[in-house]
Amino acid sequence: MTKKIVLTRLDEETFARAAEALAEDDLELHHAPWDDNTLDLVQSTHFDAIIIGFPGPITPLRRFVECLRAPGSACKNSGVILLASPQHVQAAQAFVGVGINRAIASDNAQELLAASITELAAVAPRLALRAPTRVVLHLDERPLRTFCQTENVSASGMLLRGFGHYPPGTAIEFEINIPGQSDPIRGTATITRTTNLSLERLEGVGARFESFIGQDRARLTDYLSDHLQ
Repeated sequence: MTKKIVLTRLDEETFARAAEALAEDDLELHHAPWDDNTLDLVQSTHFDAIIIGFPGPITPLRRFVECLRAPGSACKNSGVILLASPQHVQAAQAFVGVGINRAIASDNAQELLAASITELAAVAPRLALRAPTRVVLHLDERPLRTFCQTENVSASGMLLRGFGHYPPGTAIEFEINIPGQSDPIRGTATITRTTNLSLERLEGVGARFESFIGQDRARLTDYLSDHLQ
């Protein structure tokens, strides 16, 4: 299936480099100016990824991303990549996790850009959801129970805010108290990463769902289908 990509706020040289990196049969590229017409475009038309040049004025960038991620936007769950000049990559990284998925140096575009788009397109759409969550870990054969909350949830996993720094591979049991549901969503998951506090501005872990109890997977899938539209 062809992936639609829009590139904006790029000078001609950087766009040419990005276009060369993305010269694949399954990618349809659109070079758009950095203005309100492009913002209207990504709010009304679905693109698999939006690539934005960096650096540039910060306030318009924040406004663009906030509108892009707003309820009803056609690109609410699309991948967003900052393509930064090499000397500004570190500054671009500060925006990752705040509506932006990746920051890539423009001189690494050939190596990283197409792979990042493929990776982002494969990720299940995430729903921003702060739901109280009960977690149980089994450490040293003794259960450790704690409470935290989800930051976002997808069909494949969740991001937990306020959860301890446990290493990737740690198995957990969970109960997510989703709004409007009389019973929690229950199952098991595996921790896949610890958040980067300086970049993502939250302390917690990402976890991949492994199994669910009873019909809870179907209940979660139905809930996400209703709220991701």
